Amino acid sequence: MKQSRKQFINTASLGFAGLFFPADFLSSSVEAEPVIVHEGEGEKYWIGPRNSPLAIKISGSQNGKRSLSFCTEEIAPGEGIPLHKHMNEDELIFVYKGEGVLTVGEKEIKVKSGSVALIPRHCWHAVKNTGNEIFIMVFSYTPAGFEGYFREFGSPVGTPWQPKSQAEYEKLNKKWGIVYK
Repeated sequence: MKQSRKQFINTASLGFAGLFFPADFLSSSVEAEPVIVHEGEGEKYWIGPRNSPLAIKISGSQNGKRSLSFCTEEIAPGEGIPLHKHMNEDELIFVYKGEGVLTVGEKEIKVKSGSVALIPRHCWHAVKNTGNEIFIMVFSYTPAGFEGYFREFGSPVGTPWQPKSQAEYEKLNKKWGIVYK
């Protein structure tokens, strides 16, 4: 069966879009609603004893799409996120502000405002703020869902940080598919 030029272009463009967007983002049995979140909005949590403010801006549960989530985190000078890997999600990281070091596998790579990294699942990675100002990281997970880890691990902004026992950390890490080195 011969395709028309229009059919070919439509088929090819869907294939091309599949390189950038998960399949369930492009076609889903659930009609999704747009989600718009403004500056200062989103679910906000303190993360770890370093009290890094983290905001869940877009969650997989907000619009019926489980394709991706979108978060921001502020990391103080000298602080960072320890070496870890995600077992179930790919992570896209955009450095909005500041400078630091991104560890990917065995490599340490200097990053600064405008740097972007795609971290596939199962890849060890860490981030450290090596600058003198707040390091602001914007990041996304696909598929969505891992943002639930922050809800359980963090403490809502406005409440004091609630440390967890080693057993509680291990349970959370197993539940959400994150492994720390």
